[in-house]
Amino acid sequence: MQRGDHLKVNITPFIHRVIETIEAHSVKEQWGYTRDLVSNQTPDLYGTADAAIILYTLGELPKEKSACKQWVESLQSFQSSNDGLFHGIGHHPIHGTAFAISALQLFDAKPKYPLTALESLKDRNKLEAFLCGLDWQNQPWGDSQQGSGIFASMVLSGMVDEEWENWYFDWLWEHTDPATGLWKKGAIVDLNGHPIGAPLFHHVAGSFHYLFNLDYRKKKVRYPEQLINTCLDMFNSQQFPLSEQEFSFNELDWLYTFISAKEQTEHRAEEATAMISQVSEQFIQFVLRKSTEEGPYGDLHSLCGAVCALALVQSVLSERVISDRLLNKVLDRRPFI
Repeated sequence: MQRGDHLKVNITPFIHRVIETIEAHSVKEQWGYTRDLVSNQTPDLYGTADAAIILYTLGELPKEKSACKQWVESLQSFQSSNDGLFHGIGHHPIHGTAFAISALQLFDAKPKYPLTALESLKDRNKLEAFLCGLDWQNQPWGDSQQGSGIFASMVLSGMVDEEWENWYFDWLWEHTDPATGLWKKGAIVDLNGHPIGAPLFHHVAGSFHYLFNLDYRKKKVRYPEQLINTCLDMFNSQQFPLSEQEFSFNELDWLYTFISAKEQTEHRAEEATAMISQVSEQFIQFVLRKSTEEGPYGDLHSLCGAVCALALVQSVLSERVISDRLLNKVLDRRPFI
């Protein structure tokens, strides 16, 4: 479909397939959800948290107290009583902790045990040392799940106050890269502007995790114009990996980052609007292709990223998207995904 084609697209069949997929991942004997259909035997942290996020986005979370209690107890069951962390397969425990706690927040609930493993980070010096110790140059995407996860974990669990949050945001402000608008200064490009370390998209995806923390408290990006330039130049040079075969978080990370920066500045506004529309259009077509596949989708975690991206796309292309519902943007409610 060309960019000028403004035919409306009906995403309702895809949404109904997603709901059927959630049901297929349900492990009714033990109550909970499995991330991977291949191992549909035991509920796991990511499957259960992903299911909650997807159903919230689709407006399908239960409202009955008994059902909500089951969800809360299932999510809380993945927490270790020893260190207070949620240990899920495939990610760092801080990511698992933030992911589970942010899912609990959808039910207005908190962890069952204190987060003793993170207690030392309530100290400003130790917080800053932790952030400085992340691998911002070579692992900005993976390590951002820790750097952003401590905010969601500690804030949503109620273990820190506004002063702590200000320490966190001050550090991010001070360490924003003036050349790219991303994090962290000195770890993305050299003095001549040449990329160093990880691919530039990894830095964008990593910075996305800090942006939703800033947005949660309505804090501004330090260099929005540079961030706009970075994203536009990447897109124009085809450095943005669009989803083609499998679901991913790519479009969510990209669109959220770009929209967040665009809300602060009119810099290159016409180009920015066109790029958002183009990425959204391409993503809609990807979703339509996936909706023709038979059977439930196999991985709830990547599906979660795609469904959340679809909510963003619906919000920016409302005139193009036909649906039986208005999707909820989960990051409007709480940080972390």
